This record gives sequence, structure tokens and C-alpha cells, in this order.
Amino acid sequence: FYFLRMTMAWQSLRKRLLSSPSEKSYGPILLSSSPTVAEILAGIGYGHIVIDMEHSPIDVKGVADMLRAINSAPRSTLNHSSPTVPLVRVPSHDDAALTKRVLDILRPPAGIIFPMVENASQAGFAVSSTRYPAHYGNMEGIRGCAHPFVRASAYGANERYYDTTSRDDLLVCIQVETEKAIHNIPEIAKVEGVDCIFIGPFDVSCSVNEMGNFEEGSRAMDLIKLAEKNVRLAAQERKHNIKNNNDVKETGPILGGFRTPGRNLEELFSTKIGYQFLCGTIDVGMIKNAAICDLNAANIAMKTSDL
Repeated sequence: FYFLRMTMAWQSLRKRLLSSPSEKSYGPILLSSSPTVAEILAGIGYGHIVIDMEHSPIDVKGVADMLRAINSAPRSTLNHSSPTVPLVRVPSHDDAALTKRVLDILRPPAGIIFPMVENASQAGFAVSSTRYPAHYGNMEGIRGCAHPFVRASAYGANERYYDTTSRDDLLVCIQVETEKAIHNIPEIAKVEGVDCIFIGPFDVSCSVNEMGNFEEGSRAMDLIKLAEKNVRLAAQERKHNIKNNNDVKETGPILGGFRTPGRNLEELFSTKIGYQFLCGTIDVGMIKNAAICDLNAANIAMKTSDL
């Protein structure tokens, strides 16, 4: 009962973001494999934190340790809203076995990000790997079931996990990172269970041989803006279909992604562009920048002390 009281005391990130375009979340991505860093950042008051398995040495055990750290962090005095929500970016969109292991330790409210999705078929497979058979289409969910015995259900304490929580409180993000994927957003967005389309600007720039070039008018920047537009249009279409009872039950997809260098947060979160879910910093980058500032200050102090 204690577990249910705690998890029902706030609305999940998924439900909150899908409820209104005015709802937003901002947070860092973690590559350091450090539960200590995860706990510190969760205590700051970010809306979410992404644990990254794609570009880091973090394995499933490491994810479990970091999730426990995030979930145990004290509530921030800077942010009195809901606790920081953990998400995990898995290494691949097509490894159902690994996805299952991650989901079994990922206690909702939470989220999962599938990278390098190119088309609707891949998006459908990714979503199906998050669903138990009876919970997706015509018994097309492929997630293996051990829900009474895993961390995600509080080892069976959350009796609603199998029927509702595992689906309703898990934000499923599909990451588009190439020119081909961006042109396929209209079809990807029609896949049942795609809550968020997440744009990866650096891979987009690499896909057109313009790595890191986000100047206005560059091919990479034009593609990123096209991706944003495609997600907005897809959300409008889904909203229209819901209004007209066209077998569409939920709003979305929401627009998410990494903060594109050179663009400010006010611009990205504005109604004109429409991001609701953004990752803007990386833990190793924050540590590096803080260390550089610390050393620079010390070097200046040591030089001036001899004058």
C-alpha cells in the first residue's frame, strides 16, 4: 500500500506531457556510469534524467544501480513538483531481449528511448518490445513476462503493473537521426504506442556529411526544422482523428530531442517550435567544464599571488 500511495501521488511524465502541449520537461543525459552523479543530479530537481546505454559503458547492472540512486534522491528544494523521472536510452531499437531486461528494472513512472529508428516498421517493433502480448494490437506485444518478481513492479507490490502501469506510465520515445527517418516521421507517428519523437541533431548532421554544422541555412539545420515541423503536423493529425473518432485513442506524439547547439531554450520550448521534452546537458561535459573553470581560477590565483 505504501508503494501505491507513493506512485499515485503524482501524475506520470508520460501522462503529464500527453495531457497538454503546455507541459514540458528538461533534463541531462548520463554517460558517466556513476550512481553518485545520478543521485546528485536527481536531487537538483530536473524533470527527467536519461541514462545512456548507447554511447557509454553502462550495462544492465549499472543501469539498475543508477536507477536506485535516482529513485532514492531527496526531493529538490529548487523544484517542488514531481520527482525526477528516469529514462533509459537502450543501445538499439531491435534488441527485444535487452529491452526486456531494462524494463524489468525500470520502475514507472519512467521512459525508454529507442535510437536510430528509420521507419514505421522499426518503430512498431520497438514499441511491441515494451508491451506484454495482450496489451498491443492483435497479441503482438513481445515482452516476456516475469512481472511479479522484478524491480519494475516493486517485486509484485504494484498489483496494477501488468494491466496498466507498465503501459500507461512508460514514456516511449522513438529517436530519428537521419534524413531518411525525418522523411518517414509522418508514418512513424501513426504507430500505436509512439509517445514521443526524439530528434538527435548530431547524427542528423552526420547523415548529410555536415557533422556539427548547425548554421542557419545548412542542410543539417534545414532537416532538423523539417523534423520538428513533421512532428507538429503529426500531432495535429492525431488530435483531429481523436476528435473524429477515427480509431485513435491518445494524443501525441510529443516533440522531444537534444538541444541543438546555438539555439536557446526559450526558442525550443516556444509554441512556434513546440518541444516538450528536451535534454540539454551531459554529465561528463558538466564535470569537465566545472573542472576547467576551477583550474583556470586556480592558475590565475597562483600567478597573481607572486605579483
